[in-house]
Amino acid sequence: MQITNYHLETDLSKIKYFASIRENENMHFRAFLKSRNDRIVDRIVHQIHEEMSPLIDCTLCGNCCGHLRPELHKSDIAILARLENITIKEYIENYCEKNEYGEIFTDKMPCRYLEEKKCRIYENRPIECRSFPNTDKKGFTSRLLGMLSFYEICPIVFNLMERLKNEMRFRR
Repeated sequence: MQITNYHLETDLSKIKYFASIRENENMHFRAFLKSRNDRIVDRIVHQIHEEMSPLIDCTLCGNCCGHLRPELHKSDIAILARLENITIKEYIENYCEKNEYGEIFTDKMPCRYLEEKKCRIYENRPIECRSFPNTDKKGFTSRLLGMLSFYEICPIVFNLMERLKNEMRFRR
């Protein structure tokens, strides 16, 4: 498997277009992957991730920051509150929302720290932002719905999924 001969699509308008016309195909691909060995899928996904991720500069995109609201961990909130020069309680009250499970998320989209496709707190960004899109984690097949929702907003996910279709010999 060699990614260098594979065209990497980074044009967000093209990615959004392809996502719309491949919606049914992607759902079939999800079912196809669910029937495959998880460890084999993970091995292939991780290989593609290792080869492709360095070729796509997330700091030039920032599309995820405009479409996602990351969950904030206690350590994230402490850092963000310090950056805003307010207390943790004030930060939660002014900039966060809790769901029915008590999980805390940023309150707005796009992210308040996004400026012209760049994160102005990049070195202090939340844990979920640092790990996004999680294509290097185990259990890829258990996260397929999430991956499909990221397919239209993240060039890494889009290209990884398209390459994975080829590697898994998925019939379109």
